[in-house]
Amino acid sequence: MRLNQVTAPASNLDASVNFYQMLGLRLIVKSPHYARFELPRGEATFSLHVVEGPVARENAPQLYFECANVDFEVRRLKHAGIAIEHEPKAQSWLWYEAWLRDPAGNSICLFNAGENRRYPPWRIDAPPAIDTLHLVIREGEQWSLVKAPDEKTLRAFQESLPDATTALGPFDLFALLAMLEREWPETFLAHEEKIRAFVISDETSISF
Repeated sequence: MRLNQVTAPASNLDASVNFYQMLGLRLIVKSPHYARFELPRGEATFSLHVVEGPVARENAPQLYFECANVDFEVRRLKHAGIAIEHEPKAQSWLWYEAWLRDPAGNSICLFNAGENRRYPPWRIDAPPAIDTLHLVIREGEQWSLVKAPDEKTLRAFQESLPDATTALGPFDLFALLAMLEREWPETFLAHEEKIRAFVISDETSISF
């Protein structure tokens, strides 16, 4: 199962479309009552639907958009005349957040959380591999993943690959996935399931 899109209510569609385009979303569908956007990164989309009556401001869904630099985005939006409801702040749950509202009143969080976005220290499922995974970067945009419990094993594996350039790690599974999702999102989306299956298998290396 994959998340396709989230739809938020809009009172004035044109105003909301302009707002989300200013945030950096790309408009791909528009009708008198509906608009849909692609995000700059990732495969999920976001949409708006015109509703009658007031949009709930309390006890309502909240929209979270991840930013590489929250402070920069806040300065940029302020310069464009958009009000910030809560200034950027480091939270105890390890996210750096700022809050604002769209023209309809929907509550929006701009945040950066690094690997804590999905893999915080208190995540209830433990990673199945503990600091034994090394990502070997090869020429021609190729990667290999090896289970190497020590430096000798890693060095021998790298020497078996004449096109190996460098190795990153060691990682556990969650740290590896977080790094791939941040640095190489397309690789992450294409190979996440393969990597998860490899980690719990008896194989010692894979290439992708």
